[in-house]
Amino acid sequence: MSELIKIAPLADKEDKLEEILEYLEELKHEFAEIVDEYESEDADEETMDVLTDALDALEDAFDGILDIVNQ
Repeated sequence: MSELIKIAPLADKEDKLEEILEYLEELKHEFAEIVDEYESEDADEETMDVLTDALDALEDAFDGILDIVNQ
């Protein structure tokens, strides 16, 4: 996941949101793998709480945008 996020400037707002959803989905999966790695290495509770909160925020953002796209 080393490529930059590029969204076509002339795309309409719904197309832009759908592209963002795709990027968020990929980011969620990559981030979940990182969280799993930290967990398997017995990271301290504070680190796990921060990582879990960040993953939850990504999921909330994804769900919120998905609700808008599906209206």
